Amino acid sequence: MKCAVSAALLAAIAFAAAGCGATTATSAALREARDFGGTQPSVVRVERWRISNGDPVDVVLVRARFCGTHNGSTSAKINGRCVASEVYFALRPGPTAGGSVFFPHGGAHLAAEAWKARPAFRIFPHIPDLLVRCKIPRGGGGTVAGLCEAKLSAPREVAFLEHWPLSKPAGHRNTAGWVVTLDRSSRVVSVHDTGSMPPQSKP
Repeated sequence: MKCAVSAALLAAIAFAAAGCGATTATSAALREARDFGGTQPSVVRVERWRISNGDPVDVVLVRARFCGTHNGSTSAKINGRCVASEVYFALRPGPTAGGSVFFPHGGAHLAAEAWKARPAFRIFPHIPDLLVRCKIPRGGGGTVAGLCEAKLSAPREVAFLEHWPLSKPAGHRNTAGWVVTLDRSSRVVSVHDTGSMPPQSKP
């Protein structure tokens, strides 16, 4: 369901696209970042998902410097100089423009580190604030169709939440998940349950 692309492969894809005039999700996301006023943009990660409405998207995480731009976010500074910020661009096949979300400094890295805490988190995106379709395992076998997301719930907390069943409308689904707390070095210090009993725990 999900395909993570290595940095080396991303660079090769971008180079090939530039040479033949084609447009890829990576080159489109870099162009979007520049259009937002970003400088020195680079692709960190690409993930392919189906978002909540069922549309397939390539989600491209980009790191760039956005100082003094019109993007509406306040970039972090060190010694008066802007540090790189991260934003994802959700691009539909083609690729055509979709949504974009800017993260607080270090937020995307925090989510990626929290994702490694348990094998069960593999059904969730690495990238925060992205609601996607997923197959939630049942404790007794099989899966249930639902929605999964990783949310930055506090300065050093990431919540992995699942909502089910997909057949019910928003507001009528069950929600369960886990909250991962990390220290200042992005090491996991605790994981605790939140919400209802997840399908994974039911016989």
